[in-house]
Amino acid sequence: MSVEAERIVYQESVRALSQQRELLDGLRSRAGTLLAATSVATAFLSAQALRDTAALDALAWTAVVLFCIVVLLTLTILVPWNWTFAHHPHLLIGVHLESQDPPQGWQPSTPSEVYRNISYWDGVHFTENGRKLQLMFVLFALACSALAAEIVIWLILLAR
Repeated sequence: MSVEAERIVYQESVRALSQQRELLDGLRSRAGTLLAATSVATAFLSAQALRDTAALDALAWTAVVLFCIVVLLTLTILVPWNWTFAHHPHLLIGVHLESQDPPQGWQPSTPSEVYRNISYWDGVHFTENGRKLQLMFVLFALACSALAAEIVIWLILLAR
């Protein structure tokens, strides 16, 4: 295989990781917005729904629990997880250019070998990141559903 072909594979692997990072950034942005919207909606609707109530009934407590679920799910999305979108330069130098205690016959990597190695590990990281991203999107969908249910409950309480 030519160095040019391996370079193309490498560029595609870097592009795939960049797109994953952008997807994660967008999801976290939406999660932050969802958290803010949840706080505003809950503050406004709960204050109106509970204005003339001395104690919370089961329906009101359900709305409070749903609010807590939305907060926990969005914070889970926002908290830093262990993501890999790049390679540490020191590791690359150590593996490909300057091996400490090299075995006999060790040679620095050729450009072709560097492209192949980085492309391979980009693929591994892409798969690992992809699993985490799928989970994040499920958590986001659950948080959106919990917020919708919470709002419906507050509206029912308001209509009483």
